[in-house]
Amino acid sequence: MHAAERIEAAIALKRTDPIPVAPLIISFAAQCAGLSQAEIFSNLRKWQQALEITFLRVGTPDAVFPLWPRDAAKSQMLRALLPGEDLEPNAQFQYKESEVMNRSDYDLIINKGYQAWFMQYLPKIRSDISASPVGRISMVLGFIQQGIRIKKNVTYWKRKYGIPALFYSACYPAFDLFSLARSLIPFCQDLFICPDVIEQACKTATPGIVNMAKIPLRLTRGRRVCIYPMRSSASFVSPKMFERFVLPNLIQMVDFFVKSGIVSVLHCDGNWTPMLPYLHEMPRASCIIELDGMTDIYKAKDILGDWLCLKGDVPAALLAQGETDQVDEYCHRLIKDIGSDGGFILSSGCEVPMDAKPENVAALIRSVHGR
Repeated sequence: MHAAERIEAAIALKRTDPIPVAPLIISFAAQCAGLSQAEIFSNLRKWQQALEITFLRVGTPDAVFPLWPRDAAKSQMLRALLPGEDLEPNAQFQYKESEVMNRSDYDLIINKGYQAWFMQYLPKIRSDISASPVGRISMVLGFIQQGIRIKKNVTYWKRKYGIPALFYSACYPAFDLFSLARSLIPFCQDLFICPDVIEQACKTATPGIVNMAKIPLRLTRGRRVCIYPMRSSASFVSPKMFERFVLPNLIQMVDFFVKSGIVSVLHCDGNWTPMLPYLHEMPRASCIIELDGMTDIYKAKDILGDWLCLKGDVPAALLAQGETDQVDEYCHRLIKDIGSDGGFILSSGCEVPMDAKPENVAALIRSVHGR
């Protein structure tokens, strides 16, 4: 069974031997390869070279991150600060969160649709895009070009290593998107000042968000999409708020993709333990649930183990500060307790930190693939 088959089997909740292993490697690749962050953010080929060297040092995973880091940073709903441009050449890329979206924008979305609002919003966080008619054309071309780069990247890794991308497009639920665009404190205030308006705006925006996410999927013919409900966890909202503002639209997104034969990778940063029972409302075997260590993965196994594939959750601190035998022990415990009956992908808890020890990342991959 090759890498792609192991990933597909895990999604289908089937047992595999070995289980799939797919740590999320982005910034770590530059450090591991002896390159600067600025190099991998400014040159796609340098990014590929960094991963090639990293795979030689730590082993080859069963799936790869599909986006060039520059595209990943620029595709978020916040202003991106990039190494070598806004930051020192070897700095970790960052986001600057500020109140860019206005409260009145909810009504704009309700009355004119998500895409009309998005075309006005993006130039406010991207200095390389203008709000003019020509700028709007460049936005559309930019999305297409990004999809082409994803396709080239995916094809490269499939031909060279025989490994698939974990996903081929990405998007936010409307709730999380608004939280980022408004910024956290104003958005939390909005939830009490105009909850009905937010609820309607989320409902209105969801089809448009899904349609935009389908563009790279069409270009790549990929069958997995990453959804980032990172501000829908109990670290930010109560289960009651989750049930009202997030769950209906998240279910709708997953259902939209399921009808097209697409699996959703839910990137569940934060504490999702109180929200886990709600995820049973997703169709069986329709999602990969990525956990970062803040969610109790054992409770996730108890609640969702026969329903959705789990992925995680070797902590960033352990990879950066721990010893190799500690990483090995943690991984084997997950393999035995969470993955022994299928439906599990061993991974880092969110991204492998930039300062992770290469020997620890190697131990993670080696716990599955051996030496």
